[in-house]
Amino acid sequence: MNKYITSLYFKYNRFIILGLSLFVIVSIYVLMFRVIDHRLHTLNKRILKEMSFEKSQLVQKEFDDFDRVFHLIGLAADEGQQKFMNKLIDQDSVRQFLIAYTYWRSDGLNFSKSLEWYVDPKAVDPVIESTALPEDFRKTKFIKSEKGMYLHVYVPTDEGVLQLTLDLHKLNAYFWAGNPGTRAYFEVYDANGICLIYPDEKQIGKKRIKSWKQYPVKNNLVMSDYILMEVLLDEYKFKGTFENNRLFVNVLLMLTEDDVRDISNKTFLLGAIGIATMLFFMFLLDIQNRKAKRLRLKNLEYQKEDALLRFENLKRKVDPHFLFNALGSLQQLIGKDPVQAKVFVGKMAKVYRKFLSGDESGLATIREELALAEEYFFMQKIRFVDTLSPLKINVTPEVISLFIPKFSLQILIENAIKHNELRKEQPLSITIEEQEGRLVVRNTVLFKKPDMDAAGYGTKMIAHVYDFYQVQGFEIQHHDADFTVYLPFIHIDSR
Repeated sequence: MNKYITSLYFKYNRFIILGLSLFVIVSIYVLMFRVIDHRLHTLNKRILKEMSFEKSQLVQKEFDDFDRVFHLIGLAADEGQQKFMNKLIDQDSVRQFLIAYTYWRSDGLNFSKSLEWYVDPKAVDPVIESTALPEDFRKTKFIKSEKGMYLHVYVPTDEGVLQLTLDLHKLNAYFWAGNPGTRAYFEVYDANGICLIYPDEKQIGKKRIKSWKQYPVKNNLVMSDYILMEVLLDEYKFKGTFENNRLFVNVLLMLTEDDVRDISNKTFLLGAIGIATMLFFMFLLDIQNRKAKRLRLKNLEYQKEDALLRFENLKRKVDPHFLFNALGSLQQLIGKDPVQAKVFVGKMAKVYRKFLSGDESGLATIREELALAEEYFFMQKIRFVDTLSPLKINVTPEVISLFIPKFSLQILIENAIKHNELRKEQPLSITIEEQEGRLVVRNTVLFKKPDMDAAGYGTKMIAHVYDFYQVQGFEIQHHDADFTVYLPFIHIDSR
């Protein structure tokens, strides 16, 4: 009897232990399921957020590049340089969708049309022709007609307002042609809810049907009207010219509820799935990085274009400085030597005519530069007399038709005279000679101050011109006895 009771007791204990063990295992499994489920949801949401943010940054970079080009065109419009404006358009991607511009110059009270351009003057949609600048213009304005849909972009400048007209169908084709096919896409609407950019071109120009009351949107799971699947929808604020428009980024969910349950039930596959997800995410990052690299290359092109504008600014700085010194020398010379003064005036007229001549390339032939250098040096010789040795030039006729940066020899001669102490007992010597495919400008050294910058502002502009034409070999060497600048030849093909 006791044995039977004891046997029942042990069987009962085994059932209790088995039940408790099963309960603990089930509890651990359920807890693990919930932890994995929660972690997967969190990971999924975080990855989607990162993809959404990166997509918004890439879109913003695209529009930042548009802004840079638009403002550069505006600067050229202020100066009345329409050829340069058109050159900027032709050399940039905006040529794919920019179809017209109008520049309105301000007199302080009113705006008047100053410049105008259409990509196809024979087929201009009347709706984009402007006779006056709208009083209620904002940074962007949607325009619709029977022929098409357009976006007016208004860029304020120092002297007025630049009105740019974008073809919305061409703008959408620019964004969606050759799309790498990531899981994210974006939409752009104006302040009135009119669709400006959307993967489905049929939606362009239509008013958003869904209510705007929920916006700005953050971490909102919605059903996409485009792919008819659930996506994570975020709104981001535009910066710059397009700031009055609204940017929405849609990211397709990477893991559904069924996926999460399946992963939770098959925990031993988590490693493989995690590796696959990581590789997929790295692939997406690689695509994004490549696009970011292309954007950086675009920025370099804008810097090259900016070099010519800065070179023109240098010319404006040189002109009054040269005129002031030349008139002072002429005043002294008239009383001493009228004949020499007459020669001086002729040289001065030639030099100043060169300064005022316009050339968008920023280049001149070596023949032209040598002639300008001799005329400029003659005027300086009149001014400083015996403190300057005669200018020495040793250049073969074979290279005088090649090109170097405009005013480069004059700038280097001016720097040599300005930064060195001039003495009769030790005259400043300047030589120009040809050496291994480069023009070498060398002068003796007797600086006014030990810390004086012998190169000066002008050499930086010369370097910018060489960078613009992608020509290597520009070099500056400073020794105790002399200061040397090497100017590589620019062949006609480099232009």
